[in-house]
Amino acid sequence: MSFAKRTLAAALISAIGTIAAGQAHATHYTVACGTELNAVEAAIMAGLFLGKNASGDQGNLLAKLDAAAAKILLQKYADAIDKLEDVSNTATALAGASKPKLDDATAINSSVRAAIGCVGSL
Repeated sequence: MSFAKRTLAAALISAIGTIAAGQAHATHYTVACGTELNAVEAAIMAGLFLGKNASGDQGNLLAKLDAAAAKILLQKYADAIDKLEDVSNTATALAGASKPKLDDATAINSSVRAAIGCVGSL
């Protein structure tokens, strides 16, 4: 199978996994700024992750988001902002890699900015 066909197959598998995970991951953040965290989660779930580690890269961003929510629960808002910035930085790095691992980080980064704004106001 050619590289292009493997990449397309991986993207399709990732998209199917994203749809399935999106149903299981619905809007579940109920902490302060939960609406904004749910928007970040939706952007991550809607992202087109590429390559053989697509689901792992997506899962990594979701884990970072979970860590931010945990910091909010502990009222460690500066730490939560650091975790959210890590989500954005990682998404940007994935999209900007020489062989991109994420098609586009724009939606993730804009939703992270909104979440950071909310957490910063707590």
